[in-house]
Amino acid sequence: MKTPSALFKSYDIIIVGGGIVGLTLACALARLTSLRIAILEAQSQFTPWSSLHYHSRVSAITLASQRIFQALGVWHEMQTKRVSSFKKMHVWDAKTRAKLDFDVNEIAETELGFIIENNLIQSVLEKHIQQCPSITLFTSIILKRLIENKNNIELITDNNGIFAANLVVAADGVNSWVRQQAGIGLDRYDYQQIAIVATVKTALPHQHIAQQVFLETGPLAFLPLSDPHTSSIVWTLPVAEAQQYKTMGQEGFKNSLSQAFEYKLGCVQSIEECSFLPIVKQQAMQYMKSHLALVGDAAHVIHPLAGQGVNMGLLDVASLFDVIMQAMHDNKSFTNDFVLRRYERWRKADNFAMAIGVDLIKNVFMSDRALIKLLRSSGIKMVSELGWLKKAMISHAVGNRIELPTLARSSNGH
Repeated sequence: MKTPSALFKSYDIIIVGGGIVGLTLACALARLTSLRIAILEAQSQFTPWSSLHYHSRVSAITLASQRIFQALGVWHEMQTKRVSSFKKMHVWDAKTRAKLDFDVNEIAETELGFIIENNLIQSVLEKHIQQCPSITLFTSIILKRLIENKNNIELITDNNGIFAANLVVAADGVNSWVRQQAGIGLDRYDYQQIAIVATVKTALPHQHIAQQVFLETGPLAFLPLSDPHTSSIVWTLPVAEAQQYKTMGQEGFKNSLSQAFEYKLGCVQSIEECSFLPIVKQQAMQYMKSHLALVGDAAHVIHPLAGQGVNMGLLDVASLFDVIMQAMHDNKSFTNDFVLRRYERWRKADNFAMAIGVDLIKNVFMSDRALIKLLRSSGIKMVSELGWLKKAMISHAVGNRIELPTLARSSNGH
């Protein structure tokens, strides 16, 4: 990691943001060896990963995302550290008692997905980047101005240093500074909900089964970690109720959580690394401008109930890599508006459809209307009984679908 020593530095591509999405993009672009790439990260260092305890922020990684990591040569090291896979998923409605079970045996795969700590993913990606001579990672970078020129974009730092690039990629998260500086509008909706994210130990083993219950207040998911009695939870609640748990003692919180999950894993014995995160939905009006592209949370954020946020960002990465690689193969400029619009069309439609689908699930499961409850129960039963429909749903959820970018495709054609 470096801090800038010269006032002016020029690169082919600058990625603003050193999170999972930004680091993965850098690793992908390093395959195009002629490119000079810089990553600008505001933090002085990344949250270190430790084998001694679990970090509360985890990601449910689909098979498509796993294939991206595999193609980039970082998956094996993640596996050797701490990756939890799950082969089954149980979903049920607390009100109607309708339930839906997914099993990997229903599709031609070995896992439904993986649960990995975010800081583990980042640490492995950072290590890989240090071995790539075409990538320079700068930390403690505070950006103050963005200047859009005809042939490049200049980023001015707080100490008047200048970073210039033919293409700037905003991977700087939900409150993207780059997106704001570029004047790109945002369609935003606040759900008035909080996601409680924590690591918990339970009396009964999770048996590597992911489970989610839809309560009247919102969904509660238990995601299995590598230790058989340890899970990562995501509990969506109205703001007022979440605040009560924030001030509640651990014993009361453990009892409430155990009861809400219907003691499926026995009593919750301990709660660690608890975070309270506001839930919003937002979509950038544009994913590109001249010499600029948005990826990950800088471009889109959806409700966390499906656990698809980071997977959508990784598909952004793989799609942008494809259009840049194709442009270079065709001897075209990858900063060409036509090239970047291809990326925008590809990802914006897919991400918008995912956001709509997740909202539909949320609204259907949280409705108290008698007709909706009846349709909900009947619909779950129908999906459970129609094998072809259930198989299609599982395949889509794990990331096996048409028009996947190159890095996300499996060898058997998904």
